[in-house]
Amino acid sequence: MEALTSDLPVYVTLADGRLLTGTIDLDRNDLAVKTSEGDSTRIPRSSVSTIRSPDAHQAFMSETNDQEASANLWAGAIDTALSASQGNSEAQSINVGIRAARTSDRNRISGYFTSLFAKNSTSGQSVTTANAIRGGARYEISITNRLFTFLFNDLEFDRFQDLDLRVVLGGGLGWQLQDTSRSAFQFFAGGSSNQEFFGSGVRRKSGESVFGQEWAFRVNDIVSVTERIAVFPNVTNIGEYRLSYDTAIETAINDWLSWQVTLSDRYLSNPQPGKKRNDLLFTTGIRVTIGEGSIGSIGPGSIRVD
Repeated sequence: MEALTSDLPVYVTLADGRLLTGTIDLDRNDLAVKTSEGDSTRIPRSSVSTIRSPDAHQAFMSETNDQEASANLWAGAIDTALSASQGNSEAQSINVGIRAARTSDRNRISGYFTSLFAKNSTSGQSVTTANAIRGGARYEISITNRLFTFLFNDLEFDRFQDLDLRVVLGGGLGWQLQDTSRSAFQFFAGGSSNQEFFGSGVRRKSGESVFGQEWAFRVNDIVSVTERIAVFPNVTNIGEYRLSYDTAIETAINDWLSWQVTLSDRYLSNPQPGKKRNDLLFTTGIRVTIGEGSIGSIGPGSIRVD
């Protein structure tokens, strides 16, 4: 483009990020911008990034604001804990937890991952004492201010239950019974399909109903508590069931750093022969929070008091 002249105000973005508004006169070397106050600014052509009409600038700003608003809907947290000892005996323990969620007025996407690995060594013999991984995702859509529907997928590995993989797919309806600035409580119910793969070669597939509740409470500006319990009665083998319970206490150090104590329990009424029915994970460590949105309660939860 050799030259450009505008008798109507346009928006000029410079390479350094500055924004000028006014009529323009562009030649091969320079751009002259005359504002509505009558001031004139001459700029090297090489310093001009974009020139937009008012309509084009408004559309650009609207798209930018939508992208920023969408990004602000995301939030996440990373939990870490590490312990080690050396001497007559050696022990190491590593715990990692990750949660992320995108929450809008209409829907919610959330995911979680947690792992615990521990071993100790005495007289040169190394023994693994904990090795478990849990993760999953959940999608919710609001039907009314109180009622919502959800889909979820949970995955689990537990070496000491001889569980190579558990895959659970399900969904249902939930009801937000309470939602205030300090506390929130919801009840949910639905159904799921459960597939279990054990190291012994046993494969089990069953249908389940599911019901439970979630609760979140802010004690004060520093301490908050979250709790979730879900029961999975087996509808294929009547009398069998699973239960999951998760709770956490979070103490804020600043806006992005806190100390967390988490308890995660999994109960299986029909474990493999020789295996215990209950597995309990207790972890504590620092939590780093990223983003300004709502993360959700522990595990595949969906509420949080902010």
